[in-house]
This record gives sequence, structure tokens and C-alpha cells, in this order.
Amino acid sequence: MEYFNWLLIPQYFMQYVFGGITLDQIYICMGVAGALYLVCLLLGGLGLWVMGTRQGIKHAWLAFLPFANTYYAGKVAGESALFGQRMKRSGLYAMLLEILYVALQILSLVISIILSNPAYYETRSVGESYTRQMVMENIPAHYRWMVAGLSWVPGVAMVAFLILVVFLCTVYNALFRKYYVRSPFLMTFLSVMLPVRGIVLFAVRRNEPVDYESYIRARVETIMGQNGAPTAQGGSGQSAEGNPFSDYADSPFSEFDSPSDVGAQPPSGGEGAADDTDGTKS
Repeated sequence: MEYFNWLLIPQYFMQYVFGGITLDQIYICMGVAGALYLVCLLLGGLGLWVMGTRQGIKHAWLAFLPFANTYYAGKVAGESALFGQRMKRSGLYAMLLEILYVALQILSLVISIILSNPAYYETRSVGESYTRQMVMENIPAHYRWMVAGLSWVPGVAMVAFLILVVFLCTVYNALFRKYYVRSPFLMTFLSVMLPVRGIVLFAVRRNEPVDYESYIRARVETIMGQNGAPTAQGGSGQSAEGNPFSDYADSPFSEFDSPSDVGAQPPSGGEGAADDTDGTKS
């Protein structure tokens, strides 16, 4: 899937610079997109391989294979939820949808290349201008179905893409709830909607897995304690126990963080951490 997202970038560039794209330029775009995709595939494979082996998940080599890496990401993520329903095989479903989507995209690309043959077109005058139009009679009979395919194949591919996005969001949201609890939604967006999934997975590979629901509960209790509200453990004020940040691995981008970031270590009691009677920090 990421390959076709990368493919759009040089295609738009060619069309913007040259006002159109030729068959030779299509091949150049395919090569550039292939190189970018290969780099991200290796980075993402290494990231999933590290996370999977640390969890003891078998067949970590699947992380380096197209399509199979989506299935393996589901194994690393564990149980996920889709519209409130628990799912254990979301990675498998996402992989199958990804195969369908890529097959449709390849079919669309092949149709575009075949029908780009100049022999299938004629230049005709329209008023005072000239336009290049496809002539059905010039197209061999066994290729004519492709003319209709120019319309319906992209439409079916778009439907498959939308369903695929839902399942990919399910998989990667569950994965980043374990490996980047600070902002799983942002990481899911980057991994699903942009072709940088491999870079994101590589960046969080060293984080320790965290139970997201326990993290949220502990965080809420800490905030309640800071505001003087009674907590589930009884009493008020912040305690060292149940600190939601104590077991959370450092951010892979910690060098850009400021001390006031949400993920920074909150005070956990002791000298200099208690509130003064006037409500200011000592």
C-alpha cells in the first residue's frame, strides 16, 4: 500500500513541472517510489522484528515481507477493538484487504500503461482548438474492456482502500497503545495515512510495551490526586504508587521534548514536591 502512496509524489511532481506525464516518466516514477518504499520496508521490518522478538512472538522474519508485515503487526499489537468488538485477527483481515487493494492498483496501472499507446489516439479539432481523443476502433478487441476498466477499477480500489484504512487503524492503534501511549492516535495517522509507517515503527522499537487501560487509569488517579480529589486508593494528593509514567519508556523523540511535556516524569512526593499551604510549589 505504501508503494502507491510514494508513487503519487513523483507523479504529481512530473505533472506539475511538465504539465503531463509520459510513459518513460511513469517508469521513472515507479523506480523512485520503489526505492523509497524499500527503505521504509527495511526500517519498519527492523522495528517490528525488535518488538516481536522481545515479546517472544515467533516468525519475526515476516516483519520484512510485504503484506506479511501487516499480519505480523497485528500479532505484535495483540487484541484490538473495532466498533467496540474485540478482535484477535485484525492483522490477518488487514493483510487480505491490502492484497486486494494492491491487486486493483496494479490492474489500474497496467491498464493506464497499455492504453497510453499513441496508436490508440487521434488528434481532432474542437472549435478553434485541437484535442487528443481515444478512438475505440484503433484499440484491439481484447483490450477494449480496459476502456471501461479505467472508470470502474479505480472506484472499486477506492472502496477497498476505505475499508482497508479502517482495519489498519484498528491494528496500529492497538500497537501504539502499547508502544507509544503518549499519542497513539498521531502515530496511527502517520502509519496509515502517510507512507512513513516504517520510519514510525523504527522510531518506537525500543519502547517497553505498556498496558494502555492501566496507564489511563493511573494517569486519571494522578490528576485527581494533584487536584486534591479522593482516589481509588483512598486519600488525596499525589502518591508515588500508581504513577502512570513510571513504567513508560522514553519517547523516541525525547530530545525534542520540553520539561512540561505530558510524558515528562511528574513529581512523586519527597522533598521539594509537596504543595505549600498557599498552593505554590516549593
